Amino acid sequence: MLRFGLIVAFVLSLCGSVDAQHWNITPEKSYHNSVVQVRGAGIAGSGTVIKFIRDDGDNYIGLVLTASHCIKSKETEMSILFRNGKVTKGGKVIHNSFYRFDSYNDIALIEAVIPDEIPVMEMSNEKIPYGEKVEMAGYATGKLRHWEAVYGGQTINGKGHIVYSWAIQGDSGGPIIYKGKVVGVICFGAAVSKYNERYIVSPINGTSILRLPSEEKV
Repeated sequence: MLRFGLIVAFVLSLCGSVDAQHWNITPEKSYHNSVVQVRGAGIAGSGTVIKFIRDDGDNYIGLVLTASHCIKSKETEMSILFRNGKVTKGGKVIHNSFYRFDSYNDIALIEAVIPDEIPVMEMSNEKIPYGEKVEMAGYATGKLRHWEAVYGGQTINGKGHIVYSWAIQGDSGGPIIYKGKVVGVICFGAAVSKYNERYIVSPINGTSILRLPSEEKV
């Protein structure tokens, strides 16, 4: 799914899939297992398990954070694919922001069944210094990868992030991570190249978790 505009080149969303590209891969951490792939109505993106709601036998009911443009509508039933190969279906969209006039309001929540072994990644609204190292993660290649990036600052209202990095179609909805905690969601960027007919975009613009409904904020 693509969104077009004029920011140096076409402004594009990052949903889809593409073969591997070179990344500054970060060391493995337990919280990487919180990053998932989300699918529904022919659209695929990435997401992060951010909340435990209640127990459900060998699973639990939890919330998955993703990008709004990775969801066709609030009625879409979502499938969640985990790094360990498990898949759960019937995920319910409980929040889907309207991003078309504000690209930094591109955030959604899915209530879904989560296997017990999948950890919740904590959220943080800590202010990130310009030039600090952050981490990004997504499933654009069909399997999880996580890489280091450089933080480029916030938008004026503090609810958007700019990150100096590359991303490719399929990374949308994946986490922007600082000190092991989610601070935002990967959303869009300007197309700078193609790889295997898929767009590579840079820099990356993301939505802050401050855009979440008040009851779900840190």
